Amino acid sequence: MNNRRHPFRVFIGIFVTITATLGGTFFLLLPRILADYPKAAEDYARLVFPQITKIPVLISSSVPVSLTEIFLVSSLVWGVVLLIVFCISFARSPRKARFLRRSVCILACLYFLISASYTLQHGLLYDRYPLQESLGLETRQRTPEELSEVSSWLAGQIAELRTELPEDQNGCATLTTSVEQTLSDGNTALDSASTRFPVLAGNMTRGKPVILSHLWSYTGITGMYFPFFAEANVNVDVPMYTMPFTICHELAHTRGIAREQDANLAAFLSCISSDRADFRYSGYQYAYLYCANDLYYADPAQLASIASELPSGAFRDWQSSTQYWKQFEGPVQEASTKVNDSFLKANQQDQGVRSYSMVTDLIIDYYFTYVKGA
Repeated sequence: MNNRRHPFRVFIGIFVTITATLGGTFFLLLPRILADYPKAAEDYARLVFPQITKIPVLISSSVPVSLTEIFLVSSLVWGVVLLIVFCISFARSPRKARFLRRSVCILACLYFLISASYTLQHGLLYDRYPLQESLGLETRQRTPEELSEVSSWLAGQIAELRTELPEDQNGCATLTTSVEQTLSDGNTALDSASTRFPVLAGNMTRGKPVILSHLWSYTGITGMYFPFFAEANVNVDVPMYTMPFTICHELAHTRGIAREQDANLAAFLSCISSDRADFRYSGYQYAYLYCANDLYYADPAQLASIASELPSGAFRDWQSSTQYWKQFEGPVQEASTKVNDSFLKANQQDQGVRSYSMVTDLIIDYYFTYVKGA
């Protein structure tokens, strides 16, 4: 009887392997298939995504530490252990062909689960409408004069807010509360913004502090959304005044905002909607640096005039950030940037890591639509 069952089991194993492989590949290709149907992706992002991420968000929120960090660090150990166990088991197996068939079947099933999870919890979100369309921003080619006007507005906000912030022993701006409370208040900031911009609404969660943040800085990364846990991870070793923006950026991903320029715009809107001065300052200074960089090439004299109105404390903050990141420059950061660039391009962000800086135009459009145009 066992001999009769053997061909059937082989057939089932091959069938499961092929089905799982094709299914996993289908899920990976699904975002490209739906790229021409943003309405379907938008409906999915608003109606389905919040529901399928409720359980992982609930699990993640119940644990105060980063599950992503635990998983990635431990995988370095158990990944090697599993490889050793596999090699030993294969060498000792009297039926190596069957052992390989089962191993390939297991890997195919894992491939399917990982592909489906990634696509459903992040990949499909790249196909939704760009955030500027959902916000109804007036988009057009902007002049240097308009860029200068927005830069001046941002500088004025920075100058006003900088006086409200506490300073550390080096005279640099720091948080108004503990890091733990700041991570929690990221949700409050997003909720405040969502009252005006409903597209930013979503599940309640909190940013997770990464214990190995200092080592993480060698990659040049300030935050990371891990879609398999629907978890927003934050580097808490960076200059404190930059942290609120990073928190809101990563939390925007947990609410279905996938594109990096859109997550940056969502973070900006969330920060300036907060009742915390350090959040608003973090948002305005981030936007100013991007706008100032463009204005430098368009009209350096005008930028110098605007910068002269900024408080010395703001320059200390930026200098501290420059010095902080300078110590981590090297091959690890370069390799990390290349990996991130490839990842973004694989997810239909053709500009790669340059996508982050595309937020400049969005901020300008926001100003003329909602600030000056109000």
